[in-house]
Amino acid sequence: MLESIALCVLLGLLLVGAALIRRSRNSPSEQARSGLSGAHRKVLETVALGLRAVAVGRAQGGRPLPDLQTVVHSGQRLTLRLAEADTRAPAPWTSDVSGKEWSVETKDLRRTGNAGDALTHPYSLTVTLGLYKGERTLVDLSRLSGPIALTGDDDDVLSLAQALISEVVSGPVGTLATVVLVGSAATPSVTDGLGARSARLHTATGRGEALAVGENQVSGPSALHTLFMGRDRAGANAPTHARRLFVVTAAQYRNERWGETPLRGTDTLLVLGYIPALEWNLRVRADGALDTGRLGVPIDTHIARLG
Repeated sequence: MLESIALCVLLGLLLVGAALIRRSRNSPSEQARSGLSGAHRKVLETVALGLRAVAVGRAQGGRPLPDLQTVVHSGQRLTLRLAEADTRAPAPWTSDVSGKEWSVETKDLRRTGNAGDALTHPYSLTVTLGLYKGERTLVDLSRLSGPIALTGDDDDVLSLAQALISEVVSGPVGTLATVVLVGSAATPSVTDGLGARSARLHTATGRGEALAVGENQVSGPSALHTLFMGRDRAGANAPTHARRLFVVTAAQYRNERWGETPLRGTDTLLVLGYIPALEWNLRVRADGALDTGRLGVPIDTHIARLG
């Protein structure tokens, strides 16, 4: 009798424990730390396939990589808008008459996209800024020629920064990118909202330590090393370093003289807060839109508002 009672109690405890584990796995806090949502990841997987097809196709044709202005995902179609006209789009991409836009049906990418190929792509700092008229718009931050300031309400700036960082370190597009949070940008107020932890995410106490992260890291296949794009053109014949995104607060930018720091052509500096006279400024508006300033990319709902 006692053995039966003990067995029933044990089974009851096991059932309660299993229920609690399931509940904790489905709790909002756990979901927040699980990385990108399924729908978000699926879109980014399509983008990664498309960018990989560009890199592989251009390498096989012996041509340089195009300088991307934006990547637009509109559900059934993926479009690249180029900084310079080029009508020789690699398959399965097709160019429009002007050579300023390449497009592909997403179903064709999934069929021919070499998903299992070890080759990757060098556009790893391509991130979603948000939606414009319902279409997802992405920009390669590494093509911008200087520090990028995120400005607006402090909470909105923090939310947008966390969304951008999370996409880089958790998503399939950022496989060759490293994010380094520096000093006060590495505090729990920033890191606690980043979701799933990643080997691509690093912290550093100051500028010197930050610049040492990934200093000797070189990206992917040698076939891509002689290609160039954007502001990497001066190093066209040198190995292509993996992209690094440094994140600092405005105070640290001033105190450590980040504006005078020579960065690699493949590095990007994101500043949380306003710095006068910076060329690139992304201002978060109270209505959820993003004013991209000189970048000139319209965004009516920024990524942190997409949920």
